[in-house]
Amino acid sequence: SRLHTCIRTRRTSFLCPNLEDMARLLFAFAALVGVAVAIEEATGSSICGDDPAKVPDCNHEDLGSCGNACCVVEVSLPAAPTEVYARVKEVLSSGIDGTFEYVTGGDPSPKDDLRPYKIDQPKPFQFIVQGRHNAPQYKGENGDILDFNIAALGSGSSLRMFSLSRVHGALGDAGQNFKTLSFLLQNTQLAPSSDFTIVHGCGKAIGVSTAISKGAAPAELSVIAGVPVSTLSFMALASVALAAAAAVVTGRSWAARTVRAGASSEGLLKAEV
Repeated sequence: SRLHTCIRTRRTSFLCPNLEDMARLLFAFAALVGVAVAIEEATGSSICGDDPAKVPDCNHEDLGSCGNACCVVEVSLPAAPTEVYARVKEVLSSGIDGTFEYVTGGDPSPKDDLRPYKIDQPKPFQFIVQGRHNAPQYKGENGDILDFNIAALGSGSSLRMFSLSRVHGALGDAGQNFKTLSFLLQNTQLAPSSDFTIVHGCGKAIGVSTAISKGAAPAELSVIAGVPVSTLSFMALASVALAAAAAVVTGRSWAARTVRAGASSEGLLKAEV
């Protein structure tokens, strides 16, 4: 082969490069590969992929919590709202693993800074941010929508994070929405002072009240006027009962007037049929 010929004749040319130079190039290439691997291990990937069970934080699969799959989490941070906002925006703008985007612009184009509005209820909101997360099959206008709001919490902050599967028909997310939010927060390098609290979605059961989970209501009382008893307050139950009683009284009064007029309600119904 050409390599053997170069070694045997010890020639150095374009076709027979110096062996020491080749060794240096190979060493440099190996070093670059090592750096790339180290970066990948440090940042990981934000994509759950085809086998979510093998990817950390992809174990919160959601099904239809926002119509489409979605995830809403909240976390407390010791950092001030200005720092939290700067970190979240920086991470979105950097792309991290090439899948994130910071969203701004448009007409109108509201500002991220809410402080001029002096909002104090229900929370002292300071900033609001939007982003996008792209996956290999769903990117651009079909990329997942990310929304964040940052409120003051003592000397620290409360960060609410939202991810929605954007493409139509995305009932399930294979855990991607929770993974996206968890990955992003880790890369802000902000140290949470509390664990994630799942506010909505993220695989959390929806539409199940405490009363139902502790034991169902008796069958004959489980539904009133199409509404589960467990979801009705005492006042609501009383209102439904009064409405039902009024309907009965009204029906009896109408039937009595009809009979006095020489016809029965049954006869009228048959005649109409």
